[in-house]
Amino acid sequence: MDFQQALQNWFTTFLKYLPNLIAGIVIFILTLIGSGFIAKWVRRLVKVKVDNKELHQLVFRITRWVILILGTILALDQVNFDVTGFIAGLGVAGFTIGFALQDIAKNFISGLLLLYRQPFHLGDYVGISDYEGRVKEINIRDTVIETLDGELVIIPNQDVFENPILN
Repeated sequence: MDFQQALQNWFTTFLKYLPNLIAGIVIFILTLIGSGFIAKWVRRLVKVKVDNKELHQLVFRITRWVILILGTILALDQVNFDVTGFIAGLGVAGFTIGFALQDIAKNFISGLLLLYRQPFHLGDYVGISDYEGRVKEINIRDTVIETLDGELVIIPNQDVFENPILN
């Protein structure tokens, strides 16, 4: 086969593949644009039910990432990418990373539960573990209290969630 025939075969294959490529790009771009709008809409719905800015931001981010991941998988499927192997690889990687970062994940989940249950609020005087003071910050991974001495104590949310709280 000469060079001209090989180039013609490549060009013909490219033209047959072009609609799938365009569809994949369009799906990906629509996913990028639409994920922000949908996440903002979900955040507005959550604002009606829950009065916590950190939880609103968390719901926004999780919604956006879920939509981005699903849209990317759909776009990759359009260009005949082996999505099954890709998802299996992501699952194995997620399991490995989750196992390695289990303490951070525990603090994260405990933070979500604390933000949902709200056993105390900013400014409350609390006793957590061996520390007592005013709550300065409630973050996803930790809670910051200021003791009577003026020291800031950062307590992982897992410890806050698992131990009794004096409020």
